Amino acid sequence: MPDTENAVGQLACALRRSRAALGLTQSQAADAIGKPTSTIQRAESGAAAPKKSVVDGYVAKLGLNSEDAKQLFEKATRPLGRQRRSLTQAPHPRMVSTRDELGRALARIWEGNNRPSMQKLEDRVQAARKDETRKPFVFLSRSAAYRISHRQQLPSGVEQLRAYLYACKVKERQFPIWIQGYHRVKAKEKEESAAKKTADSEERGRWRGWRGRRQAVSIMANAGLIPAEHFPRSVTAPWTAQCMTCGLISRFRLLDVGQGRECPRCATPSP
Repeated sequence: MPDTENAVGQLACALRRSRAALGLTQSQAADAIGKPTSTIQRAESGAAAPKKSVVDGYVAKLGLNSEDAKQLFEKATRPLGRQRRSLTQAPHPRMVSTRDELGRALARIWEGNNRPSMQKLEDRVQAARKDETRKPFVFLSRSAAYRISHRQQLPSGVEQLRAYLYACKVKERQFPIWIQGYHRVKAKEKEESAAKKTADSEERGRWRGWRGRRQAVSIMANAGLIPAEHFPRSVTAPWTAQCMTCGLISRFRLLDVGQGRECPRCATPSP
């Protein structure tokens, strides 16, 4: 009996049922369809997907439901790799607000388009660039398409985003939704960058002047470290210092030292 756990086996069982419903043997079914008996035997064994002409014969001569036959045949002949692949989990473009979310959404539309090759993506845009009736697209290279579809980078701008969406067969009336999401992500990144610059500036101001340097040197001395260069005016910047116990010269961050980090050589237990 065919294995009903896979698509080929399910199709074979459907073929068997349609023949049995008419009370025909495999030889009689072969005569009715106009195929060799061996072909009918292979089709009903579930060992491999039959040709479409065989399935069409069951529909035309043995009463197999055409819609069921179409669905089962498409499922049975779909490549295994494509059956097992799952789509990247991503929010709707209206809900996109971070770089990661936009990257996953862009990857998903490529996957939902049956993962076309990078050459095909490039060719689709090139063909559209020759169409004078539409707004022109910028060139989309295979390397750029690969990096975007594999979440290695975002489009360099709105025009490249439009080209990528078109290559992945996204309807043009949906482009504004994606463009708005792209602008949200860029605006958020700009805000975060400005906030980081402000925080860094405030931190440098805190450690500026002799009071800041003196406090930093005191923290290092309490940890048994002697600075070997001027204080970089940042708790996160590397600062060269020498251990007063073992003499090791290394790079330390004041933040780590203040949190209890010791000299790596002295902190390593002796064998």
